[in-house]
Amino acid sequence: MAPTQRARVLALVFPLLLAVPTQATPARSEPIEKDTGGAPTVVLDRLDFPNDFSGHATYRQHLLTVLKREARRVAWGAGRDNRIEYRFEVSELSFSLSGDVLHIRCSAVGRLPGGQRAKSELSFGRSLAERDRLIRKVLDIVARGVVTRLAELERQRRGLK
Repeated sequence: MAPTQRARVLALVFPLLLAVPTQATPARSEPIEKDTGGAPTVVLDRLDFPNDFSGHATYRQHLLTVLKREARRVAWGAGRDNRIEYRFEVSELSFSLSGDVLHIRCSAVGRLPGGQRAKSELSFGRSLAERDRLIRKVLDIVARGVVTRLAELERQRRGLK
């Protein structure tokens, strides 16, 4: 570009630069507030569940039901116009037998987008005859703990207590 052409371009552009406000304006004048009335749509994005024991499909389905129920029960701090996604992973589900007592150890982690995590660990024992009931109870307790903590993290993220 020749020096005279550059001077002409600057002469045209310079007044436009002066017209720009000196104070930066936010992209939005007000934050978009979605309605907090009603319940948000809560979606389980992914469920990781161990499949190395007999009846795992039944217990996985039970856990899905419990997670859906607990997600409806907790206060997420969001309304019906909002969508909340989370992931749930049962990282450990181990069984040990001592005499006629079955001990179950369960660890689970829930994750929200943005890296927020909630973890729950539980060790519980009961009679071997009540194996099915014991596994379901442990999964219920762990799921309730993780989902409740995830909801608390989401409320904090939204500035609610």
